[in-house]
Amino acid sequence: MKKLSIVLVALAVAWPLLAATRTAAFEVTGWTCGSCASATRIALKKLDGVEDVRTDHEKKEVLVTYDDSQVTTDRLVQAIAKLGYKATVKATPASSASSPGPQAGKPADAPVFSERVSFFEVPLECGAAERLGCGSASKPVLKALERDPRVKEAKINHAGTVLAVVWNEPEASSAASTVEAAFKTRDLEATLLRGPARDRALKEYGFDRWYGSAEVDRLSEREAQVIAARLVNRAKARLELAPERLEALTNDLSGGIAAILTRDKGEVCARDPFEELTKIAGKHLNQRQLAELLKAAGQGAGALPGETR
Repeated sequence: MKKLSIVLVALAVAWPLLAATRTAAFEVTGWTCGSCASATRIALKKLDGVEDVRTDHEKKEVLVTYDDSQVTTDRLVQAIAKLGYKATVKATPASSASSPGPQAGKPADAPVFSERVSFFEVPLECGAAERLGCGSASKPVLKALERDPRVKEAKINHAGTVLAVVWNEPEASSAASTVEAAFKTRDLEATLLRGPARDRALKEYGFDRWYGSAEVDRLSEREAQVIAARLVNRAKARLELAPERLEALTNDLSGGIAAILTRDKGEVCARDPFEELTKIAGKHLNQRQLAELLKAAGQGAGALPGETR
């Protein structure tokens, strides 16, 4: 009996040591809008043991950081199923309890790399689409930073909320004020991330989508797709076009708006996606239809109440 008590005590002491904080990615089917992703995030955060939840509506992905002594991936899948969506484990990024040595998906010199990167909270979100960075607003800022000889690379995350600056030398990270000044000259604000917020950004930098000045046009192209689809959807009942003609109009509008948003204007941000609307849509619409489309554009590129962002 005494030996059994000793074993039970040993297990009680050892059990917390066996617990681990892990991160798992789930592919979700059934989402139709950003609200679906938000509902999933809120539901998962209510579960005991769930520490953080990140959702990406475009990728149809949920990234969950959790305590595996309190909740399992099966339990997370079940919670998502209760909302009416189907989830499957997509991948399991390296957890905080991984064995010594380089983490999967991280460079072998991760500690050195960590000393050479600074993260900033920035207001570079796209006003037309949820959780999407604004490529045209980001590009001039990124180009300005990339011209600094101390900067190895500068990138924003997909949502346009975090800027990563990798310095050529570790000691250059003290030049964070340079980044803040670059934003201030554009009437924007950049706030240096510290502590857990910085740790979270560093972790995401190894796995998530990040864009330098040469890649942010992809964000603008996505923004153009959202704006074009929204505009046509607003006016389609009055346009009276067959589905194939609506699709052709949407595709041409998307390409034309993307060309405007990605046009290199130096330090000037291209913000008016409708400046060539008449020219782009003219080959698809008569004067009456074009007037209806212009009326829809007059309501702005952003989502109206009831419209999907």
